[in-house]
Amino acid sequence: MRRNPCTRLVIWLLLGIAVCLPAKAVVVTDEDAVNLNPDVEYLEDPNGELTVEAVRSGRYAGRFRSHDDSAALNLGLSDSVWWLRLELDSRAPAVSEYLLEVGYFGLVDVRFYPPDGAGLRTGYNEAVDERPLPHRHFLFPITLRPDTDQTYYLRVSSNGSVTVPLTLWKSDAFVISDRLQFAGLMIYFGVLFGLLLYNLFLFFSLRERQYALYCAFLLFVGVAMTVHNGFRTYLLLAWPGWPDTLGTNSLFALAGIFGILFVREFLATRSEQPRLDGLLLALAGVFLVIALLPVLQVPVRFGSVAISVAGSLTGPVLLLISFRSWRRGHPGARYLLLAWAFLLVAVFVQALRNFALIPTTVITGNLLQIGSLLEMLLLSFALADRIQTERRGREKAQMEALQAERQLVEGLRASEQRLEGVVQQRTRDLEKALARERAMLDQYVEFAGLISHEFRNPLAVIAGQAQVARMERDRAVGDPLKRFEAIEEAAGRLQLLFEQWLESDRLTKGDSALEPVRLDLAEWLPGLLRPGNLRTGHPLEMGELAGVIEADEALVGNAVHNLVDNAAKYSAEGEPIEIRVLHSGGEVGIRVCDHGVGMSAEEQAQAFDKHYRAPNNLSTRGMGIGLYLVSQVMSVHGGRVALESEPGRGSCFTLWFPAAEG
Repeated sequence: MRRNPCTRLVIWLLLGIAVCLPAKAVVVTDEDAVNLNPDVEYLEDPNGELTVEAVRSGRYAGRFRSHDDSAALNLGLSDSVWWLRLELDSRAPAVSEYLLEVGYFGLVDVRFYPPDGAGLRTGYNEAVDERPLPHRHFLFPITLRPDTDQTYYLRVSSNGSVTVPLTLWKSDAFVISDRLQFAGLMIYFGVLFGLLLYNLFLFFSLRERQYALYCAFLLFVGVAMTVHNGFRTYLLLAWPGWPDTLGTNSLFALAGIFGILFVREFLATRSEQPRLDGLLLALAGVFLVIALLPVLQVPVRFGSVAISVAGSLTGPVLLLISFRSWRRGHPGARYLLLAWAFLLVAVFVQALRNFALIPTTVITGNLLQIGSLLEMLLLSFALADRIQTERRGREKAQMEALQAERQLVEGLRASEQRLEGVVQQRTRDLEKALARERAMLDQYVEFAGLISHEFRNPLAVIAGQAQVARMERDRAVGDPLKRFEAIEEAAGRLQLLFEQWLESDRLTKGDSALEPVRLDLAEWLPGLLRPGNLRTGHPLEMGELAGVIEADEALVGNAVHNLVDNAAKYSAEGEPIEIRVLHSGGEVGIRVCDHGVGMSAEEQAQAFDKHYRAPNNLSTRGMGIGLYLVSQVMSVHGGRVALESEPGRGSCFTLWFPAAEG
């Protein structure tokens, strides 16, 4: 079954916590290992001047104080030399060989004095293979004889915290316990090394600075924990010429620097939390100073105090920054929040232990190691969560891009269809416009012929009558008055044609200025339509003419004349033309009807178009602008012209005007 990556990390986390706890209570019995901490007695030598002979003398025997605690003797950050006294009473039936373990790596000077024989000396800066027994802790052989009380002395001092955990082991039991502890440490460092390689691989793959900073943080935490567990002499830190004080303070300080830089990069505090970012930089500077203290020959004790204080201050700041980023929804911030919480507890407990404010127990002695493991795993979770978040973001962005591309394609397809429809519509419009242009061109060609015909006839009549009049004058025959009347009629026809043409242009361009007057139709129409003013021989039948309008007399008179003239064109010779006045609502209409050929619906639709002449025109006269002029006259008066017609039954045109007030 394939496990989820988070499940695997949780399993590693549990294993790491389990193996980091000491296994003594599990793998040895009371006969195999004896906790000597409750039985130890101690004496302070402030100046370090006492000798073992002096301590053994009766003068100082009563000055030793009992520890009386199962926890390791913790004397804090002390400059003094401390003497420890152990009284062992063997009840074994035979001589037994034991190992005395001093389980704290940081003691600079450790001297062991058995009841008889020469003393043994070792310490923090001594190579493992030069110690009495090669081991990361300090081991001394003890031989216990049955029913014999033996007193042993230890002289210890340190440039940091003075902690002296004491255990008496049988050799076989110690080997088993030591191997189990070593296996647990190797698993711890194996997890750390695996995290380091994994994030280093991510850095080379993604080229993101945060992974490099996290790798540097892991590296220095790993090296610091190596020294913290007594493996200093296996590292290059024991290189000749290096300061003897170069140890966990500097390494944890360097880890703190890269941890702060990692947080700044991961949470982008420079842009999102600039004030707290400045505080982070200040704390990084403090850690840098602490890391350089050994090079400056500053006592380790000062560095221990400084890093304890700096770590206790940095933890809450990192917690605050992570909390604010978590509230803002930053990916991975919740894991950072938990990581710094675990580390803060571990550092705080370590600081209290350094100052001897709490005892050194199994929990307090290993909490820093457990906290660092939890912190590193949670930081890895944070990076993994960020990767997952970024991957989901990229997948979402890809989906949105695909959706946008799909919408774009659909939009382009729809636009193409719309464009195709627009092109087709424009093509149809252009075809219609071209057809109109062609029709208009045909109309203009026809109109040119009409003009030529209409203007040529009156001019021909005038020229012919003048020529006949000259001949009759030369011969003294004929009637000159008759010739003058014919010339006058032709000149009048020519004048009418010009007036229609010019008036049509003026109305089309809007150049004609109205001069409205009050017209009483009952008086005005008979005078307008008297035989002398008409150019037709058709009889007129006048009906009811009562009505009053306000209009331009010349324009309306021209319109009525055009309707009468149009009725004559489409009526048989001698057919009467009816004229009457109608009333409808607030309108007054002048109605002109004929009994001619009438018009179809198609002809009615074009009747008021300029230059249109119906095909059933019974006359050859006209330019096709009479009815167009009528429609323009009614338009400028705010009125309308109505047409009623049926083929074979004549046509009726009605000029509707607003009724005059009063």
